[in-house]
Amino acid sequence: MLMSTLWGAFGSLIGLFYAGMQVMVPCLPPSPLSTSVFTTDEYMGSWYFVAVAVWDEDDLKSFETTDSSVLHIQRVDNTTLTVTESSRVGDQCQKKTSTYITLPLMEHFLFRNDYDTIALVWDGKFINCASCIIILFVDEDEEMSATLFARSQKLPDEVIREFKSKMECLYMEDFAQAPLKQGYCSLNEAA
Repeated sequence: MLMSTLWGAFGSLIGLFYAGMQVMVPCLPPSPLSTSVFTTDEYMGSWYFVAVAVWDEDDLKSFETTDSSVLHIQRVDNTTLTVTESSRVGDQCQKKTSTYITLPLMEHFLFRNDYDTIALVWDGKFINCASCIIILFVDEDEEMSATLFARSQKLPDEVIREFKSKMECLYMEDFAQAPLKQGYCSLNEAA
Protein backbone atom coordinates (compact mmCIF):
# COMPACT_ATOMS: atom_id res chain seq x y z
CA MET A 1 0.00 0.00 0.00
CA LEU A 2 2.75 2.44 0.95
CA MET A 3 4.81 1.58 -2.16
CA SER A 4 1.75 2.09 -4.33
CA THR A 5 1.19 5.53 -2.81
CA LEU A 6 4.88 6.45 -3.22
CA TRP A 7 4.95 5.35 -6.90
CA GLY A 8 1.74 7.30 -7.51
CA ALA A 9 3.26 10.44 -5.97
CA PHE A 10 6.47 9.93 -7.97
CA GLY A 11 4.46 9.61 -11.20
CA SER A 12 2.55 12.81 -10.41
CA LEU A 13 5.79 14.70 -9.72
CA ILE A 14 7.30 13.49 -13.00
CA GLY A 15 4.15 14.65 -14.83
CA LEU A 16 4.38 18.11 -13.24
CA PHE A 17 8.09 18.32 -14.03
CA TYR A 18 7.40 17.40 -17.65
CA ALA A 19 4.63 20.01 -17.94
CA GLY A 20 7.02 22.65 -16.56
CA MET A 21 9.72 21.58 -19.01
CA GLN A 22 7.31 21.98 -21.94
CA VAL A 23 6.86 25.62 -20.97
CA MET A 24 10.64 26.21 -20.81
CA VAL A 25 11.50 24.16 -23.92
CA PRO A 26 8.77 24.75 -26.51
CA CYS A 27 9.96 22.00 -28.84
CA LEU A 28 9.79 19.34 -26.13
CA PRO A 29 7.61 16.51 -27.40
CA PRO A 30 4.17 15.98 -25.91
CA SER A 31 3.77 13.44 -23.17
CA PRO A 32 4.96 9.99 -24.28
CA LEU A 33 2.42 7.33 -25.13
CA SER A 34 1.25 5.40 -22.11
CA THR A 35 2.10 1.72 -22.17
CA SER A 36 -1.62 0.90 -22.21
CA VAL A 37 -1.81 2.72 -25.58
CA PHE A 38 1.52 1.51 -26.99
CA THR A 39 0.73 -2.16 -26.28
CA THR A 40 -2.37 -2.07 -28.50
CA ASP A 41 -2.56 -3.68 -31.95
CA GLU A 42 -2.05 -0.28 -33.61
CA TYR A 43 1.64 -0.31 -32.63
CA MET A 44 2.41 -4.02 -33.03
CA GLY A 45 4.23 -5.27 -36.11
CA SER A 46 7.17 -3.98 -38.14
CA TRP A 47 8.80 -0.55 -37.82
CA TYR A 48 11.62 0.52 -40.14
CA PHE A 49 14.58 2.48 -38.75
CA VAL A 50 14.86 5.87 -40.46
CA ALA A 51 17.15 8.11 -38.40
CA VAL A 52 18.60 8.75 -34.96
CA ALA A 53 19.62 11.82 -32.97
CA VAL A 54 21.90 11.89 -29.91
CA TRP A 55 23.49 14.45 -27.58
CA ASP A 56 26.99 13.01 -27.79
CA GLU A 57 28.56 12.14 -31.15
CA ASP A 58 30.20 9.03 -29.62
CA ASP A 59 26.70 7.59 -29.12
CA LEU A 60 26.30 7.41 -32.92
CA LYS A 61 29.05 4.77 -33.32
CA SER A 62 26.72 1.80 -33.06
CA PHE A 63 24.42 3.33 -35.70
CA GLU A 64 27.17 4.21 -38.19
CA THR A 65 27.88 0.57 -39.04
CA THR A 66 24.21 -0.30 -39.54
CA ASP A 67 22.89 -0.07 -43.09
CA SER A 68 19.29 -0.78 -42.11
CA SER A 69 17.22 -2.11 -39.26
CA VAL A 70 13.65 -3.26 -38.63
CA LEU A 71 11.91 -3.66 -35.28
CA HIS A 72 9.28 -6.37 -35.01
CA ILE A 73 7.12 -5.69 -31.95
CA GLN A 74 4.82 -8.37 -30.54
CA ARG A 75 2.62 -8.30 -27.45
CA VAL A 76 3.10 -11.28 -25.17
CA ASP A 77 0.48 -10.11 -22.68
CA ASN A 78 -0.81 -6.78 -21.32
CA THR A 79 2.50 -6.01 -19.59
CA THR A 80 5.12 -7.66 -21.82
CA LEU A 81 6.43 -6.98 -25.34
CA THR A 82 8.92 -8.96 -27.40
CA VAL A 83 11.02 -6.74 -29.66
CA THR A 84 13.09 -8.45 -32.35
CA GLU A 85 15.50 -6.27 -34.29
CA SER A 86 16.86 -7.48 -37.61
CA SER A 87 19.78 -5.33 -38.75
CA ARG A 88 22.09 -5.32 -41.75
CA VAL A 89 25.65 -4.61 -40.64
CA GLY A 90 28.01 -4.81 -43.61
CA ASP A 91 26.94 -7.87 -45.58
CA GLN A 92 25.58 -9.66 -42.51
CA CYS A 93 22.04 -9.82 -41.21
CA GLN A 94 21.88 -9.89 -37.43
CA LYS A 95 18.96 -10.57 -35.13
CA LYS A 96 18.56 -9.50 -31.52
CA THR A 97 15.50 -10.16 -29.37
CA SER A 98 14.66 -8.30 -26.17
CA THR A 99 11.73 -8.40 -23.82
CA TYR A 100 10.27 -5.17 -22.49
CA ILE A 101 7.94 -5.01 -19.52
CA THR A 102 5.70 -2.36 -18.03
CA LEU A 103 5.45 -1.68 -14.33
CA PRO A 104 2.33 -0.58 -12.47
CA LEU A 105 2.16 3.20 -11.94
CA MET A 106 5.05 3.80 -14.38
CA GLU A 107 2.67 4.11 -17.31
CA HIS A 108 5.01 5.79 -19.80
CA PHE A 109 8.11 3.66 -19.34
CA LEU A 110 9.06 0.38 -20.98
CA PHE A 111 11.83 -1.47 -19.16
CA ARG A 112 14.00 -4.08 -20.85
CA ASN A 113 13.71 -7.24 -18.75
CA ASP A 114 17.30 -6.85 -17.45
CA TYR A 115 16.48 -3.21 -16.50
CA ASP A 116 19.56 -2.00 -18.43
CA THR A 117 17.47 -0.01 -20.91
CA ILE A 118 14.42 2.21 -20.51
CA ALA A 119 12.30 3.32 -23.46
CA LEU A 120 9.74 6.10 -23.94
CA VAL A 121 7.59 6.18 -27.09
CA TRP A 122 6.01 9.16 -28.86
CA ASP A 123 3.66 8.96 -31.79
CA GLY A 124 4.72 10.67 -34.99
CA LYS A 125 2.29 13.59 -34.65
CA PHE A 126 5.17 15.51 -33.07
CA ILE A 127 6.86 15.55 -36.49
CA ASN A 128 3.68 15.47 -38.62
CA CYS A 129 3.99 11.78 -39.50
CA ALA A 130 1.01 9.64 -38.55
CA SER A 131 2.82 6.44 -39.59
CA CYS A 132 5.91 7.12 -37.42
CA ILE A 133 7.03 6.63 -33.84
CA ILE A 134 9.96 8.11 -31.97
CA ILE A 135 11.55 5.94 -29.30
CA LEU A 136 13.85 7.47 -26.72
CA PHE A 137 16.22 4.81 -25.43
CA VAL A 138 18.33 5.30 -22.29
CA ASP A 139 20.79 2.48 -21.61
CA GLU A 140 22.86 1.38 -18.63
CA ASP A 141 25.73 3.68 -19.67
CA GLU A 142 23.30 6.62 -19.67
CA GLU A 143 23.64 6.87 -23.44
CA MET A 144 20.48 8.37 -24.87
CA SER A 145 19.16 8.20 -28.42
CA ALA A 146 15.96 9.40 -30.05
CA THR A 147 15.22 6.98 -32.86
CA LEU A 148 12.73 7.56 -35.66
CA PHE A 149 10.86 4.52 -37.00
CA ALA A 150 8.23 4.37 -39.74
CA ARG A 151 5.73 1.81 -40.98
CA SER A 152 7.01 2.13 -44.53
CA GLN A 153 10.51 1.65 -45.89
CA LYS A 154 10.63 5.14 -47.40
CA LEU A 155 9.68 8.44 -45.78
CA PRO A 156 9.40 11.86 -47.41
CA ASP A 157 12.49 14.01 -46.87
CA GLU A 158 10.44 16.70 -45.16
CA VAL A 159 9.53 14.29 -42.33
CA ILE A 160 13.20 13.47 -41.78
CA ARG A 161 14.08 17.20 -41.82
CA GLU A 162 11.29 17.88 -39.28
CA PHE A 163 12.63 15.12 -37.00
CA LYS A 164 16.17 16.49 -37.27
CA SER A 165 14.97 20.04 -36.58
CA LYS A 166 12.94 19.04 -33.52
CA MET A 167 15.84 17.02 -32.13
CA GLU A 168 18.27 19.91 -32.69
CA CYS A 169 15.90 22.11 -30.69
CA LEU A 170 16.36 19.59 -27.86
CA TYR A 171 20.15 19.88 -28.31
CA MET A 172 20.36 16.40 -29.84
CA GLU A 173 22.40 17.81 -32.71
CA ASP A 174 24.34 14.69 -33.72
CA PHE A 175 22.27 12.90 -36.34
CA ALA A 176 22.50 9.84 -38.56
CA GLN A 177 20.15 8.51 -41.21
CA ALA A 178 19.96 4.87 -42.27
CA PRO A 179 22.08 4.55 -45.46
CA LEU A 180 19.82 1.84 -46.95
CA LYS A 181 22.42 0.81 -49.53
CA GLN A 182 21.79 -2.92 -49.22
CA GLY A 183 18.15 -3.15 -48.22
CA TYR A 184 16.42 -4.51 -45.15
CA CYS A 185 16.97 -7.95 -43.63
CA SER A 186 13.96 -10.15 -43.13
CA LEU A 187 13.56 -12.00 -39.85
CA ASN A 188 14.25 -15.30 -41.65
CA GLU A 189 17.63 -14.26 -43.07
CA ALA A 190 18.91 -12.69 -39.83
CA ALA A 191 21.12 -14.93 -37.69
